[in-house]
Amino acid sequence: MKVLVVGATGFLGAKILRNIAGDESANVFAMSRKGAPAADAVGVEWVRGDMMDPASLDRALQGVDVVVSSANSYMKGSLDTDFQGNKNLIEAAARAKVARFVFLSIVSCEAASKVPHFHAKKVAEDLIKQSGVPYVFIRAPAFLDQSTDYNAKAVKAGKFQGMGDKTTKWSYVLTDDLAFYLAKAATYRGTEIVNQTIDVGWSDGPKNQQELADIMSDVVDRRLKTQIIPWWLLRVAARPVRLFSELGYDLIQMFLFFRTGLYVSDIAKHERFFGPAPTTRDAITRWARDQRLIP
Repeated sequence: MKVLVVGATGFLGAKILRNIAGDESANVFAMSRKGAPAADAVGVEWVRGDMMDPASLDRALQGVDVVVSSANSYMKGSLDTDFQGNKNLIEAAARAKVARFVFLSIVSCEAASKVPHFHAKKVAEDLIKQSGVPYVFIRAPAFLDQSTDYNAKAVKAGKFQGMGDKTTKWSYVLTDDLAFYLAKAATYRGTEIVNQTIDVGWSDGPKNQQELADIMSDVVDRRLKTQIIPWWLLRVAARPVRLFSELGYDLIQMFLFFRTGLYVSDIAKHERFFGPAPTTRDAITRWARDQRLIP
């Protein structure tokens, strides 16, 4: 089975590659605009491709059975990849007649039209369905960790920095786990996973900011000072921030969407296809160990 990972040079994409490369049933290919990076993953063949260049996508997708895409550009201040790039990739996948398109989407994106990068996921989901390409949508909630881990930096300083209030709950995922789920969806041997939309998250449900801070404090065995940026400040900041930063505006709208209470994963399908979901404490413990916050 030939699996192509798109977005492979990103923080999450590199983790997806490592997971798929460990599956002996898959021949793993990774797409990059510049070819193989300096730190090449073992067992991975790199192909050149640019999501804004349809001809390059046709070449990259030759003979591909499964596409896994975690690509985006919104964190770089552009939505070109999130809208036009995804459209180009979907059309190329349809031309190549791929057997499965595993697409990283976002929990409740259909209800978040005011959040540009959330809305882009819903647009892409609709395009994939319209294309007729068999799909698996993995819908992720908020990332516990990032390439620049602000949570870890705050904890090291004895703080927990939250958004909104201490009572509104939303769902989270650890990126190591998310990479595993995306890889599993790509190599899943049964056909029952095809054309499924799967929310992922934690077994004990969404958490508010105080609950998250309390569990982090307990795991690292250190009392953390909780600092919350209130909703009103985010609302006031949205308009002026938009004048000089589309990314800043996008992120503010995302946090304001969290307040609706809709950003909550339904993990029934998660556990059906990927096994038991981790608890909050388990995920935070593994995160804290990886960030060297605990031994």
